[in-house]
Amino acid sequence: MKTGQYLQLFRTSSLARNISKVLGGDVFSKILGIATAFILIRNLKVSDYAYLTVFYSVLGLIPGIVGNGINLALVRFSAEYISEAKRRPLELYAIGFIFQIVLYLVLGLFLFVFSDSVANLFFGGKMYINSLQFGLVGGFGYLISQAGRCVYQAEEKFGLYVRILWLKQSFILVFVAGLLFFRLLTFDLTVKAMISIELLVGLMLVFHIFHDFRVNDLLVFLRSRFSVIKEFLASTQWLIAYFIVLAVFQQMDIFMLAHFSSPGELATYGVAFRYYSLFLLTLGSIHAVLLPRFSKADMKNLSKQRHFAVKWMKVVSWLIIPIAAVDLFGKPLFDLVNGAQYEKSFYIFIILSVGIWLSLMFSPLVNIIINRKAFKFLFTISVVASIFNFFGNRFLIPLWGGFGAAVVVIASHGIINISSGIRVFCSAK
Repeated sequence: MKTGQYLQLFRTSSLARNISKVLGGDVFSKILGIATAFILIRNLKVSDYAYLTVFYSVLGLIPGIVGNGINLALVRFSAEYISEAKRRPLELYAIGFIFQIVLYLVLGLFLFVFSDSVANLFFGGKMYINSLQFGLVGGFGYLISQAGRCVYQAEEKFGLYVRILWLKQSFILVFVAGLLFFRLLTFDLTVKAMISIELLVGLMLVFHIFHDFRVNDLLVFLRSRFSVIKEFLASTQWLIAYFIVLAVFQQMDIFMLAHFSSPGELATYGVAFRYYSLFLLTLGSIHAVLLPRFSKADMKNLSKQRHFAVKWMKVVSWLIIPIAAVDLFGKPLFDLVNGAQYEKSFYIFIILSVGIWLSLMFSPLVNIIINRKAFKFLFTISVVASIFNFFGNRFLIPLWGGFGAAVVVIASHGIINISSGIRVFCSAK
């Protein structure tokens, strides 16, 4: 692939600048995240890191169920609305925030009250109750910060978008390093610091987005523009359902490992998955730019979409070279950084690294399908992938532990990627 072809991919738009901005922000955020992960992996007990892995899973799961679908559907709808109406749908943002907060409080409170039974059902015992409860509290802040970032994404304010990443990761690193310095680094204090940071960042975002918003504006909007809300719900209900299912199946490996394996096996997988998640921040950057971009009128042409996807895949396919180099030569450094107790994590990461490459290469496909408003199709393939994910984990985790979970992660996402590719390149709509 020649350099000129790469430049031609984005030459006629601001796409390159926006992706570069978000990717640049993510690189710095990723460095901070890796530094934090290094401190935690090296200094927490194996059992504590298993608890932390479950905490991360719960932290993202409930906000994912409650907010991911609404937020990302709101990004698509708002980008299209801004493009056509030339104004911010601030009232719609407010309704989205209020709905998510109320729903999260109801669901979160229910799970918290019955945390004994929930922990036993999902994790096979009560040893992860604290992880569940901490994750539910921290998830509230995570929900708000994700909603705020999606507002910036819809409005293509990517400078603010990446600064939120920097702020959160910087605070977490400083607090974790401080706990290590004062020899106070434990699971409880670590997650309490993370919860405080999630809540603080969330409140800052709410103030920044709505500082000049008046409740009366919302009441007027509800009376005079209620049709916009109905249009949003009618046009995105299947998309919201897709992201809800996706949020569930993306955490299923952790839940199944906690249920069917030892804390040591869960911690080993958690180390590999932490690095996998950090590398996939890049995928989030790409989606952050592509989703509002593909929601605009100039990208609704099918042949233009396919042309973009083909060029993207040709360029990104070359990433297999550095990924393969890490897999072939990275083990000594991995062992040095993470310690001999997590030696097996590197081989799990090799499996997951295949998923990094495939996810990056096929990243435009789901955005193209969202642009075509084939939401029911996305929901259908996500359900198929979730069913496969559940039974795959149920069968392979008792046999292969973390290796089985990694294989199922790659295969599950493969179902979505392959199905999306068939839809984009073989369908007339």
